Amino acid sequence: MKLSAIVLTRNEEQNIEDCLAALSWADELLVVDSGSTDRTVTLAEKHGARVVTHPFTDFADQRNFAMSQATGDWVLFIDADERVTPELAEEITGILRGLAPLVVYALPRLTYFFGKRLRFSDAREDAPVRFFPRQHVMWTQPVHERIAAHLPLRKLKNSLLHYSTRDLEHYQQKVRDYVPLELRTLIEKGVRPAMWRFLFIPPAKFVQLYFLKLGILDGVPGFQYAILSSYFYTFQKYWLYWRRR
Repeated sequence: MKLSAIVLTRNEEQNIEDCLAALSWADELLVVDSGSTDRTVTLAEKHGARVVTHPFTDFADQRNFAMSQATGDWVLFIDADERVTPELAEEITGILRGLAPLVVYALPRLTYFFGKRLRFSDAREDAPVRFFPRQHVMWTQPVHERIAAHLPLRKLKNSLLHYSTRDLEHYQQKVRDYVPLELRTLIEKGVRPAMWRFLFIPPAKFVQLYFLKLGILDGVPGFQYAILSSYFYTFQKYWLYWRRR
């Protein structure tokens, strides 16, 4: 079974070398770049990746395009800020050596926020589906994209390292990138814009992340994650949605 490891990029020169170095065992390294203006493409090619440029519309479209460019029977999607550990690589190659059944696999992630490991809140059950047979899956939803597949789901034992957010500036840039796609998702789902959403959902989100999901046990990083996710990201999403509609 041939495996294509796929990385989507845009201005990821700080991450791409370490990311691809951790994927050197894959049969194919494919980078789909959406117009980087830094050294991302040069560094990716230096590490043996085949680079394809494709304009970005949303994450689902970009991932589906990437699968159309891959040559492997199976694909492994890794973000530039993620790292495959040797243990995870061995588990994946073992599955492929054993004539893998038609199954989609979720990869548990160890998330680092502002350089600190999060063990609770959203990080507690974080396991996105990233490893599967290429011809049997499609991606849907503009942001926080999901797969559509009529295949069983299994969870791998070993974890992926996710260096999610470096600092506040990096977090703000991610919000600027994601919120327009969030608004598209709300429109597509027919969500009615209303003032109560940006007044009441953010504090409810904070209570959920910090208390109900035990983010308080992560100390300062847990508080930072909860407050930014609720009163910055969630508030801005619903406030802008209300203003635009």
